[in-house]
Amino acid sequence: MVILGGGVMGTAAARALASRGRAVVLLERFTFGHGSGSSGGPTRNFRLTYHDPVYVRMAREALARWRRLESEAGVELLRVVGGLDVGEATDLSAAALEAAGESFERPSGPEVAERWPALRFDRAAVFVYQSEGAILRADEAIGAQVRLARETGAELRERTVVDALRPVGDGVEIVTDGEVIRAPVAIVAAGAWAAPLLEGAGIHLSLRPTLEQSTHFDAGEEASAIPTVIDWDSSPQQPPYLVPNPFRVGEIKAGAHLSGPVIDPDARSFEPDADREAHTVMWVGEHVVSRPPLLRTETCLYTTTPDEDFVIDRTGPLVIGSPCSGHGFKFAPLIGEVLADLATGEQPPVPLDLFRMDRPGIRI
Repeated sequence: MVILGGGVMGTAAARALASRGRAVVLLERFTFGHGSGSSGGPTRNFRLTYHDPVYVRMAREALARWRRLESEAGVELLRVVGGLDVGEATDLSAAALEAAGESFERPSGPEVAERWPALRFDRAAVFVYQSEGAILRADEAIGAQVRLARETGAELRERTVVDALRPVGDGVEIVTDGEVIRAPVAIVAAGAWAAPLLEGAGIHLSLRPTLEQSTHFDAGEEASAIPTVIDWDSSPQQPPYLVPNPFRVGEIKAGAHLSGPVIDPDARSFEPDADREAHTVMWVGEHVVSRPPLLRTETCLYTTTPDEDFVIDRTGPLVIGSPCSGHGFKFAPLIGEVLADLATGEQPPVPLDLFRMDRPGIRI
């Protein structure tokens, strides 16, 4: 089997397939952990708090698999800091957590101020706090998956650009520079490059790459007591977020979800947008008491569907894994298994109806 894309999802699928004794070739256009796509960078947010119990249950399943990956790799990948959501939207999150049988708290504004004195929010705001919110070491997670996949027999190639993908007979052909690879199944986990590859294979999906950014600050010792934060009241469609880095004490990052422009991933800029950076600095200044100084701003890509749900499905010899939309990383070891199940014809451990490629608004 062939996997297109060596980000967190592609390497998770490679590890899952190789662990089952399957022959696997993975093709990555850059290098593992590169900064040109969606998976690079030091940290990602992990949370159980979601608007839909389907995602809550998937996050619980993913958490067990992250811990298993840590054990197999012998490296710490996930550290618990707690997760705080702010705003009226937390009513929906609380209902989803309750429906999935998960614990959570609904602290008042004064309770939040007392418990996290480094943060400043309106005392009349409403909150959900989930104690298992955590920080993932993104680069180390990809490195661990690459190493374990190779140790169990997968062939993982870097700097291999796929020029074409096409179904042929009962299988697929993948065309690279000077080589044609034939396989019974291909998993497409190419992030921002997935849509044009699928277009060439006759599959038309609404996948929109955008250029996002996060700004890093030096919050000093108080950062060790800050949970992850999502502020749904400030901007429900582009909520600001705050993510501490417990592996680099004192550093926090912040940004606004889905606030970037649509771009061509091959012509992207790595320069941050000054206006968005200034907006993030202002939000952090309003909600972090110490008003920490800016360190740097980094860019990355999102690949978003119109409804922000994933695409995880199979059509003929093609398995599509586009669990992106800016919130997919936390599910990676679970989705890697699901993609492997779809490729081998086995029953996935979670329902996939929400992620079908033929749902309204996805096919174009």
